[in-house]
Amino acid sequence: MKSLMTRLRSRFSARAACLVAVAFAAANSHAEWHPPSATAEELAVWQAVAVTVTSDNASSPYQLWYYQSDFTAASFIASAIVDPERKEFCGLSAAEVPAMISELKAVSATPVVLDSSVAKSSGFKITYTKKPQQRYFALSRVVFDPAHERAWLSVELNGERGHIARLDKVAGQWSRTSRCGAWYIPE
Repeated sequence: MKSLMTRLRSRFSARAACLVAVAFAAANSHAEWHPPSATAEELAVWQAVAVTVTSDNASSPYQLWYYQSDFTAASFIASAIVDPERKEFCGLSAAEVPAMISELKAVSATPVVLDSSVAKSSGFKITYTKKPQQRYFALSRVVFDPAHERAWLSVELNGERGHIARLDKVAGQWSRTSRCGAWYIPE
């Protein structure tokens, strides 16, 4: 019996020592995970959308841009685009829309962080929290067509409403060509 207790204590001590070593290594590790930054093309699309957020809401402007890409509105958008009568949606056929939404979900699974200097150059401050009493907007990651001439992304306004934006690249500049799949959360 004594030898069994001794073996159990030594096993417990070894496990405890391992846990302490792992905890110590983790506490002293300087390697932190940082989300990737947006690519230059994605950033150009985001800045073009920020311009549209400003122009669309001139009477009650948004001043805060959520610091990270966000696609929490995916379920609202999926509901907003269900319309069997609709033949076209944001420049896509009815058959292409589910693939675009799936791709938006896939690319948005890895969030990117917005540099505060980009927000400032666009006339916005960065917010790190989503509070309904603040007027903020959040953008999903961007889905591009194969030629990188068209782009789609989700725009969320204060967590209350939003839409999918389609942008086209014309003469090297991104500009919004349509808004679709608008959604809102009723009070």
